[in-house]
Amino acid sequence: MPQPAPRLRLGFTLTELLVCLSIVAVLAVAAYQAIDVLMARHQVAVAADRLAASLAQARSTAMARRAEVALQPLDGNTTLDQGWQLVATTGARQTGQRAIAVSVVQLGAPCLAVFLRQTARASNILRFTAVGYSRSEQGGFQAATFTLSCRGEQRQVRMGAQGRIRLCTPEHDKDCEASGEPAPP
Repeated sequence: MPQPAPRLRLGFTLTELLVCLSIVAVLAVAAYQAIDVLMARHQVAVAADRLAASLAQARSTAMARRAEVALQPLDGNTTLDQGWQLVATTGARQTGQRAIAVSVVQLGAPCLAVFLRQTARASNILRFTAVGYSRSEQGGFQAATFTLSCRGEQRQVRMGAQGRIRLCTPEHDKDCEASGEPAPP
């Protein structure tokens, strides 16, 4: 009598499924870390571009309105980490009128830190005069370097005393030094 053909087994064993799941988990962890680095780099780049655009807008607004314009932290904040605002301040000191907010930029990146280093004084306010130059409280020209960082990624926005704006990345551009500030987590 002929022997019956063996039945084909369809499916996977438990061991095969566990091996496949562990490989997928390792690949997912590696992909998450790569995506996290890319997201941090993107957040820093977008914030740096917005800051450079705000500096250019502050300078051109000061010249167009023939007024002093300040880039300063959002109301209620002492740092630029959450965003900044451009405020026209000339006339407000003399007439007692309220300063006019020209532009407001809010950032949605929780890990972003913005550090401002200036030649004149240690604050988070940068002023442009009616002729478009950044001036210190003592009246001299003022240069500034903004260092933006998120999870180890850094980008700098540099502004010369006459208003020239330049973006650079400390790890990639040889003439762009690191800030020396500790990076946030």
